[in-house]
Amino acid sequence: MIVIAIPEFVYRKGLELLFKEFSVQQKLFTTGDLKEFSRLLVDNNPNLLYIHESFLPSLNFQKLQSLNLRIVKVFNNKPVNSTDDGFNAEILYLDDDENQVIKNIKRNISLSERPAEDEEDESEISEREKDILREIALGKTNKEIADSLFISVHTVITHRKNITRKLGIKSVSGLTVYAILNKIIQMEEL
Repeated sequence: MIVIAIPEFVYRKGLELLFKEFSVQQKLFTTGDLKEFSRLLVDNNPNLLYIHESFLPSLNFQKLQSLNLRIVKVFNNKPVNSTDDGFNAEILYLDDDENQVIKNIKRNISLSERPAEDEEDESEISEREKDILREIALGKTNKEIADSLFISVHTVITHRKNITRKLGIKSVSGLTVYAILNKIIQMEEL
């Protein structure tokens, strides 16, 4: 899950559209309100947070660190001098050029989607594994899956091995049937 917390409506909506373009598989919440942001953090367990500089002074950094999420600080402009504010986070400048912004978003989506050890349940596949399974059922190759989900081919192969191990299904046709029966994919999509 991704949370974008930026008070300016236009910036928030712009980032929201970019994220929807590059991360169709993850839930996305946006807010311009500090109280709503706090509620989103408590009620949901995001794995990626884009947070505007104006919200940073109001946050408890130790609490954010305990949530085990990827944090990207958002600044309107590149500062002349940068200072360390204690937030060990990546930075996105809203005045960066288009390629830099897109690269930042794709990179952080990819890095935030690595399966967390505590989320792995041996009897059930994770949400990310469901995303991979969906792509497998659609007949995509490992490279096509990696490209569409912005992950490496090695990561796709690892997820495929985990899916096969957890479900005990080795064939693509068997995985496709499982995906249909468990509503991961609809018949019409095949």
